[in-house]
Amino acid sequence: MAKYKYPHHMIQSDVTAFDKDWMPGQITLNAGIYRCRTCGDEIVVGRRQQIPTAHHEHAVLGPVVWQLLVFAQEHPK
Repeated sequence: MAKYKYPHHMIQSDVTAFDKDWMPGQITLNAGIYRCRTCGDEIVVGRRQQIPTAHHEHAVLGPVVWQLLVFAQEHPK
């Protein structure tokens, strides 16, 4: 589970970006921490980067499916 120390840097949100399932090889829309729904492993993926295809496998547990857990907010320039 992702941890943080300074709650004043975090905002709880219900945006739909957190509801999408991501498969290995897909290109992300948000930079952030992604959590495997099957095993709980977490990875960091940059914005518009590919979800790793060779990160890990779990033949017994089921397919590797990632969910956005925390995303990095970019400020308009």
